[in-house]
Amino acid sequence: MDVQDLEVLIALADELHFGRAARRLQMTQPPLTKRVQKLERSLGVRLFERNRHGVRPTEEGAELLELARRALREVRRVELHARGLRNGESGTITVAAVGSAFYAALPALLEPCRRRHPQIRLLVRELESAALVDALRDGDVDLGFVRPPVGPELDSWEVWREPLVVAVASTSPLARSDRVGVEHLVGHSLVFFDRAIGPGYWDRVAELFASQDVPLEPAVTTDHVTTMLGLVALGEGISIVPSSAQNFQHVNVRFVGLDPPALLPLAVAVPRPPVRPTVRTFLATLPRRPLRYEHPAGIPVPPSEDIAP
Repeated sequence: MDVQDLEVLIALADELHFGRAARRLQMTQPPLTKRVQKLERSLGVRLFERNRHGVRPTEEGAELLELARRALREVRRVELHARGLRNGESGTITVAAVGSAFYAALPALLEPCRRRHPQIRLLVRELESAALVDALRDGDVDLGFVRPPVGPELDSWEVWREPLVVAVASTSPLARSDRVGVEHLVGHSLVFFDRAIGPGYWDRVAELFASQDVPLEPAVTTDHVTTMLGLVALGEGISIVPSSAQNFQHVNVRFVGLDPPALLPLAVAVPRPPVRPTVRTFLATLPRRPLRYEHPAGIPVPPSEDIAP
């Protein structure tokens, strides 16, 4: 039994007449009659009772017709899904992102695709920068959001920028300021992470420190921004975090702006073409110029042209 057999059975059951069913199927009546007869012989049951007015399903035919209708609906679903995969309108995409992207960037960057293409399923994973790039190279994920730069074997562009801020304990003298310069951080223990965890993030902060001849020398290291904030709350030191980390503010932690301000970029990275149509559809929903994040907590953010890239 094939799809055309299902269509023949359903059309004849709906029309109750060979002639009308043939017209609906855009075929002549003799081939339709022969197909029904052949199908009845193949199944070993009589599907329709004939009379001079038309046909009607037998008891066995009516039972099989319910299965035929369900089967045809499933076939149509498969065809529709295949068409969506071919056109990039459906399918599953595995997205990886560094942990600090989850605070604000990732929800904002994924929302347009979810709104415009609800048939595309996004599976999201958190990975450290090095593991994320390896996963892209190995084909374990379709695309990733990572702190630039990324390797030349990947296509990438910046999609997000946000200010860096200083996280300090609420009892720290720095907590009384709205903004501090990097030179004012000298003498305070720095809670940060090893460069291998996030080289793009590390290098951006190291560049910022080097501009004021201050070495980047963490006194305490950990693997995640949320842990860094927890250690700051415990009085273990200060940290440099993305402004969006304020969305998960800890008790006893205050966020202070940097002077001069500096932005931390985020890029989308994908393997070099060709990529699947569904991935191309997702990429088309991303901004071609980086979105600028401003946290509502009230830390003053000057115009973009006044911020070091």
